[in-house]
Amino acid sequence: MQVSDVVGDDIRTVVTTNPSVTIGDTVDLLEEYSIGAVVVTADGKKILGIISERDVVRHLVREQEGTLRLKVEDLMTSNVSTCRLDDDVESAMATMMNGRFRHLPIVTDGDELCGIVSLADLAHARLIELESLNNQLRNTAAN
Repeated sequence: MQVSDVVGDDIRTVVTTNPSVTIGDTVDLLEEYSIGAVVVTADGKKILGIISERDVVRHLVREQEGTLRLKVEDLMTSNVSTCRLDDDVESAMATMMNGRFRHLPIVTDGDELCGIVSLADLAHARLIELESLNNQLRNTAAN
């Protein structure tokens, strides 16, 4: 199974933000769209970073004063792992589990942002695939 099988034809619109936007405005985006991460880009194509609710919370634990006034570029992860639509689900999941993050931007062959997938999306698709395989095996064994 490939990432394209998980996201299907309806690759969801990726919520993005600019690196100069405040953390406060970014938290509003996370809440408004009920998402856990926002891709940071200046042009909607080239990924500059990613910022998650975890990034914000970890900073709040260390320093509460002024956190919401910081810029996204101050807290974002700059070295962003990505995947492509033709990547295997297992590979994408391994990347996320090894990196200990839950969101993976999807890029084109030209490294332009075209989507995002969550660990929950991948795990759900993999579970459905395994249930289908289990049912096939049971049917084969019953015959």
